[in-house]
Parts: sequence; C-alpha cells; structure tokens
Amino acid sequence: MGIGWNYAGFVLLVVFLLDAGDFCDGGVTSSFVRTKNISADMPLDSDVFQVPPGYNAPQQVHITQGDYEGNAVLVSWTTPDEPGSSTVLYWAENSKTKSHAKGIVLTYKYFNYTSGYIHHCTIKNLTFDTKYYYEVGIGNSTRQFWFVTPPRAGPDVPYTFGLIGDLGQTYDSNRTLTHYELSPIEGQTVLYVGDLSYADDYPFHDNVRWDTWGRFTERSAAYQPWIWSAGNHEIDFAPDLGESKPFKPYTNRYHVPFIASASTSPLWYSIKRASAYIIVMSSYSAYDKYTPQYKWLANELPKVNRTETPWLIVLIHCPIYNSYIHHYMEGETMRVMYEAWFVEYKVDVVFAGHVHAYERSDRISNIAYDIVNGNCTPIPNESAPVYITIGDGGNQEGLATGMTEPQPSYSAYREASFGHGILDIKNRTHAYFGWNRNQDAYAIEMGIRWYCAGFFLLVVVALDAGYFCDGGVTSSFARTNNISADMPLDSDVFRVPPGYNAPQQVHITQGDYEGNAVIISWITPDEPGSNTVLYWAENGKHKSHANGIVLTYKYFKYTSGYIHHCTIRNLVFDTKYYYEVGIGNTTRQFWFVTPPRAGPDVPYTFGLIGDLGQTYDSNRTLTHYELSTIKGQALLYVGDLSYADDYPFHDNIRWDTWGRFIERSCAYQPWIWTVGNHEIDFAPDIGETKPFKPYEYRYQVPFEASKSTSPLWYSIKRASAYIIVMSSYSAFGKSTPQYKWLSYELPKVNRTETPWLIVLMHCPMYNSYIHHYMEGESMRVIYEPWFVEYKVDVVFAGHVHAYERSERVSNIAYNIVNGKCTPIHDESAPVYITIGDGGNQKGLATGMTEPQPSYSAYREASFGHGILDIRNRTHAYFGWNRNQDAYAVEADSVWLHNRYWTSTQEHSSIAAS
Repeated sequence: MGIGWNYAGFVLLVVFLLDAGDFCDGGVTSSFVRTKNISADMPLDSDVFQVPPGYNAPQQVHITQGDYEGNAVLVSWTTPDEPGSSTVLYWAENSKTKSHAKGIVLTYKYFNYTSGYIHHCTIKNLTFDTKYYYEVGIGNSTRQFWFVTPPRAGPDVPYTFGLIGDLGQTYDSNRTLTHYELSPIEGQTVLYVGDLSYADDYPFHDNVRWDTWGRFTERSAAYQPWIWSAGNHEIDFAPDLGESKPFKPYTNRYHVPFIASASTSPLWYSIKRASAYIIVMSSYSAYDKYTPQYKWLANELPKVNRTETPWLIVLIHCPIYNSYIHHYMEGETMRVMYEAWFVEYKVDVVFAGHVHAYERSDRISNIAYDIVNGNCTPIPNESAPVYITIGDGGNQEGLATGMTEPQPSYSAYREASFGHGILDIKNRTHAYFGWNRNQDAYAIEMGIRWYCAGFFLLVVVALDAGYFCDGGVTSSFARTNNISADMPLDSDVFRVPPGYNAPQQVHITQGDYEGNAVIISWITPDEPGSNTVLYWAENGKHKSHANGIVLTYKYFKYTSGYIHHCTIRNLVFDTKYYYEVGIGNTTRQFWFVTPPRAGPDVPYTFGLIGDLGQTYDSNRTLTHYELSTIKGQALLYVGDLSYADDYPFHDNIRWDTWGRFIERSCAYQPWIWTVGNHEIDFAPDIGETKPFKPYEYRYQVPFEASKSTSPLWYSIKRASAYIIVMSSYSAFGKSTPQYKWLSYELPKVNRTETPWLIVLMHCPMYNSYIHHYMEGESMRVIYEPWFVEYKVDVVFAGHVHAYERSERVSNIAYNIVNGKCTPIHDESAPVYITIGDGGNQKGLATGMTEPQPSYSAYREASFGHGILDIRNRTHAYFGWNRNQDAYAVEADSVWLHNRYWTSTQEHSSIAAS
C-alpha cells in the first residue's frame, strides 16, 4: 500500500551530503491499469443535474469560508426566473433565535448566454465549532441546508480536509464525489485545486454547463465549504466570441473572502481554518516580481503565525513538480519564482491539479541554481514542501497516462487513476494524507503518508557549487558619480507651452499594424478643447483632419488634464507629414515621417532607450540620442518611463513633467512603448488597485490591429522589422491571453517580408548584474524555446540600470532531471541586449556577478542609448553609445547577421575604455 512513517520530535536535525548533479530512479509507479481512460459526460437529464422543484427555487447552492478567521460563511446560489430574495435565514442547531443576513445579486452575459440571478451573502460573527442551519429562497420554494463552523484556530486543533481537482461532470466525476462523500475519514472542508465545470470545452464555452456543474456539486458544496482555486478552464478567454475578460463566469459565480486577507483579487487570498493556514495562488494571473500577486505573497508568508496555525498549505492549479508527459514542466515558470520562498517559510504541502492523474513528491527543492553553476537537479530538502498533484477528479478530457521514464527521483508515488485525497491533521506535528483511487464502485486508498509539520524541522545541506567558464568583456570605464539627480521642476525641459489650454506632452506612436497610421496624443490642462488633428503631406496642397477621443482619470488626490488620442490613417508610406493640435491662438505644429512600406531589404534605423526618468542624466541620454551621428527614425522604448511611482503617493504630476520633457523627440518620431515595473502603479495603501492605470490612459498603442486583447502586448511591422512587444508584468503562463496571443503571433511572421524579428520586454532574460539577477527566469523558461525555434534576431530589455549584450546562447535542453541547465552557444538564438541605462534617479547598477559569465559578451555600468541600423535582409549594425561627459561615445557595437537569412557568426567591436 506504499505506507511510510516519517517521525520527528519537536526539533529534528538532518544532515545531507549531496552531489547536485546525480539522481537515482524515483519512487513507486502504480501498476494499476484502469480499463477505460475516456470519461463520458453524464446526460443533461441525469438526476445529478436536476433542477429543484418550485418556481424560481434556489439552485447551485454552495458555501465557502466568508472571512479570514473562519467564523463567517459565504453562501451563494442562483435563482433562474427572477431575483427573488437575497436574504439568508440562519440559526444555530440548539438555538431558538433565527437571524438573517442580506446579500447581493449579480447577472452576467457570455456570448449568447445570460445567467440566472446569482446571489452571494456573507453570514458573519458565527460561533466556532457549531452546527448551523440556513434557508434561501422565498415562499413555497425555500430550501434548507446546514454547515458546521470550524474550531477556533489553534496549534493542536484536529481537522480534516478533502482534496478534489479537475472534476468536470462525467460519470467519473460523479464517482469521485460519491467516494468522497462516503469516505471513512470524513472531510470537513474541500480544498479545490481548480478546473471546475469545463464549460469552455463545450461549443461556444457553453455556460449552461456552469449551471449543471453547480447543481451537480450542490449535494456537497451546500453543506461544507469548498475553498476555491482557479484553473486554466476558468479563464474562459474567447476573443473569437467577443469574450476577452478572463475568469468572467468564475468570478461572477464563485466569491471568496479575498479582501479579508488584504488581497486585491479573488484569484489569490488566504484563510485560517483550525490548525491550517491556507494560501490560494493563481497560476494564470501575473505573478512575476512587482505584480500585485507577488507583492501580496511577499507580505503574506512572513505574517503566518506557525504557533497558532502550524500547517502551512498552498493551493495552486499548475503543479510545480510533475513527472507526467502531459503538462510536463508547465509549472517551471512559477517554480523558479516561488520555490525558494516555499522552502524558506517551510510550507508543509503544495496541492495542485491540472494533470489528470495523481502524484506525490518527496520533500525536495531545486533552488541552488544560478544559471552558471550547473546545480539544477532537485535534491532532498526537509524544509521543502511535499508537492501533491490531484487533478484526477474525472473530467471529460480523461486520464493523463503517459509518464516520463525512468520515474524521477523527486517522485514518490504516481498513478493514472481518478480519485480524491484526504488530509487529516492530528496535531501541530503530525497529519495523515491518503489518496483514494476510484476503483470500480468503491474507493481504494493508495499512497498513504504521515507528515510532520515542516516548521519544526532543522535541515543542513552541503552542496557542490559547480563550475563555469569566464565570459566576455567587462568595461573598465568608471563613471565618477553613480547617483542621478532630478532636474528641478522649473527646468526649461519641463516648461509648460505658452497660451491658455495649449496642448502639451505631445507624443506619437505607430497607429496600425502595417505602418501607415499614426496615433497622436496630447494633453490640454484647462478644458477639453478640440479633439481634432489637422495634417497634410509636406508637398500636398490639401489639408485633412481626424477626430480623436478625450479621457481623464483620477489617481489618489491627483486629477489628470484632458488626455487626447487621435489616429491618422491611410497615410502614404515614406512621406513627411505636418500636423497641428489645439485651437485658436494655442495651436501647435509638429511633423513626422512615415516609414517605407514593409519589405525585406528596406533600410531603417531604430533608437533604443529604457528606464529614462527625469534627471540630468536622463536629459543627457535624450540629447545624445538626438545628436547621434546615425539618426534614429523611430525609438524602441523598453519600459520604465516617468518613475512617478518613486515619488510620494505616486505623484502623477511627474507623469506630466516627463511628458513635457520627452516631447522634443516623441512629437516628431514614433516611440514604440513597452511597459515596465514602474508603470504598474499598484498602491492599495492609497486606494489604487488597478495596475497600469496612469500608463494606459496616457499611452495608447495599436494593440487590436495585431489581434491582441491588451495594450500591454502587441506587434507592428515597420520597414524590414517585425516588432513584438511583451509584458513582463502581466500573466504570461500557459493558457493566459498573452501566451495564446504569442503562440499565434510568432508562426505568422513572414520573414521574406520583414526579416528582422525583434522582441521588446522590460525584464531581461539574461543579465549578469547583481541587481535584478535572474528576475527574468520565470519568463525565460516558458518563452526561450520559442525565441530559438522562430529565430528571433534580438531581444531588447531594460530594468537593469546598465548596459549588457549577450552572445547568441540558449538554455533550453533542461528537463529537470538531466542536469543540462547551462547556457550554450546557439546560432538560432537571439542576442539579448539590456539597455535600461537611460539615467533615472535610482542611479546605475554597478554590482556585477564575477567572474563574467560565458553568455555575457560585453557589459558596462554607464548611462547611454542604442542605435539599431538595419541595412538589408541579412545585416544590421547595433551600437551602444555611452554618455561620457558632455558627448556620446560608442563603447560597444556588433554587426548582426539575420537568423532567418544567414547563420554566420557576428563580430563585435569594443571601444577602448
């Protein structure tokens, strides 16, 4: 039966002497073979989907914990015909007094479906460890249920959780739920690890299947809380149906107490329940550094009081460790971000779903890796969690039967069967976990394990640090002053243009996919004024006009001016145009030049700037760019614009000053925008919880032209270049909107038309500076194979306040257990260039990893800008210009050979320091 005993006293000392490069074959792979792997849907007239009798009778009743502490319950239900009552009547089992609570009612539309009336009502201030009855509905169609509140949180409070994931609504789903209900160890609460109804697997994301699933699970979820996690099948992202808001049905139907744990999203939150502290994470929301989920978890883990709730449990959907072929390594992007935290804070167990099978890991970690040391194989670690995959609820997609062979050393037990789990917490030190296989008409318990709370373990690990070769050139140039001082607000670069309501902060960007449209943006400070742009070709006699839109926003105590955006379309390629904005005596005139029509041998020159800010060094960078001997025709901006968030209360006046500062360049040539972490502007402490709010109002891009559903990722063609802009701080894991968009985007690039494939992002994938070191790993592990497969020529990033250029390298052979995790030379790979050296007030990143890694060709901690001069389909010249005193010095350059048209190796030139 695979029973194991793992005893620990109050403190256990364990010493491991390990070689990080070796691993042994793993644990047990069950020999049990299910006779049929396909799961058949139950017919819609099955009794489990039955609509309760009576007009407008409440249905799909379910409860979850309603607060942080455990003495509130959130009751939800749907009435199909009319709203009816949102009131819940409730009373304790032995009480004569009945109380009532009032809730809210919601409806939503999805494609051609309109929901019933969805009610959510929170019953608060309940007595712990007490049975309550409750009624919903009115008249003859009221329905009565009950629940039991948990004991008050405490270290030795026993409690039992059921574990279910990826349930669906098949005959196997019904078996799983039945076996859970009949389990000899009765669960008191279900921890649900995502993928609920699978409505998105039916034609047009048939939301009727949300209703049937709600009626199916009611027999359990109306009587005991189900703690919800969102999976990929809850995303319901279907832009082809006009549905581009992720998680729309789920967030309308399943409410959770996220605000109680200071979360700003229902997709991640925490609760205390008896002796357990449960953290729910979202695998399909943004979770990289600086994002709301990351910031929340950074505050959440340290505050857990293990003397009150010793059992620290994490729920996610996508498993961090998985040895099945299906979804193998999909959790890597989250693992590299959070595994170190799970070890540091001694998380006891991480439950996940997604893989339609069962697996339990040993206590292992893989956190010693630093890109170059080769230490990338999971090793035993008693401070690490056990990782349990339990996505075996029974959904219609069937079982994941393919497994990696041999079984990896981190895998303790795996079996491709449907089932459920039971976590029976006995006291502060011991809990019993059992997984129950759905064998025929009865449940069989397999993979039993006693666990000891990780909080009480002390572990010492000795590791071999590994070996790597030295890299390229580290410049010996030393800037005399690394601190960048802000220019005073009365500087001429921030000057407000004269005249009442005169347009200011004028900037342009490409306005369509092909390159013959321009978005013109500006602000009028006093009143809206005119939204019209007057424009004409240089040699044209006819003047045209285009009408735009006007927006305003509020941020904390700041109210913006009137922000105008106007798109001029159907312009002639390779033509100089003049344009005017404003009215009366305060019109202002500017000009721009459209790019040549896209073609393989069209020469074109791009400037590169990132992390600019508004300091004296920022001004030097922009001046040097303007005076460059090779003139940029458009500027690729790699994120971190105004740094307004670094000022008290995210002072949005600094967005205005920055807009006036850069106007001298970006009113005359398009700046292609990428967002950075300083554009997130997430500040819940001052009531600002919408990420990217000021940025999205001020800087519009033609994202819809490339079929993106967000302005934070998009693509354009310009001359001989195809430019893909990605967002480092939006969700980018598999199944997310950004992932799906890029999976369609890369294959469609026609390299015979636009041979130069360029990617812009903010956080660098390769970086050898100490500051922000390895922050790009979570994005690298998911997208680097695509960049190699599609022969991306160059990836430009910012974030690190210095300059660096990589060799053409890749690190895509790694499969968790083979130890192949060191970057190697690869002529199909991009060159990675970090150019976050615009001059912002945070100063330079001077600390570097030593010795210089082999993937790094040149690095220098100086401010500057770049020039990418595309000559034809095969050759482009890139030069980085250092801001040395009052003039720009080209310190590093390389001839780039196009990856699609040639595979020759490039040669670089490095200036004397």
